[in-house]
Amino acid sequence: MGNKVTQEDIATMSSEELDGRYCSLVSYIEREHKRGKKHLELETEACYFYRELEWRKTVRANHLTYLQNKLLNGEETLYNSYEG
Repeated sequence: MGNKVTQEDIATMSSEELDGRYCSLVSYIEREHKRGKKHLELETEACYFYRELEWRKTVRANHLTYLQNKLLNGEETLYNSYEG
C-alpha cells in the first residue's frame, strides 16, 4: 500500500484528501485482517489520519463558536469582520 506519509504531508493535505486516504486505508486494513494479516504500521498511519481529522473538526467547531459569540455580543458582523 503506498509510501509512508510524513506528519508534514498530513498537515498540508486537504480535509477531503485526508478523509479519503483514511477511509481507503481502514478498508485495506480490514480486508487484510480478514485474511489473517496484520499491518501495525498502517494501523498507526490510520490513527495519525484520524487524529488530524478530529483535530480539524474540533478547530472548526471552536472557531464557529467563537464567531457566533462575537456576533451575539454585537462585536462584529459578518461583513465588517473581513474589512482590512
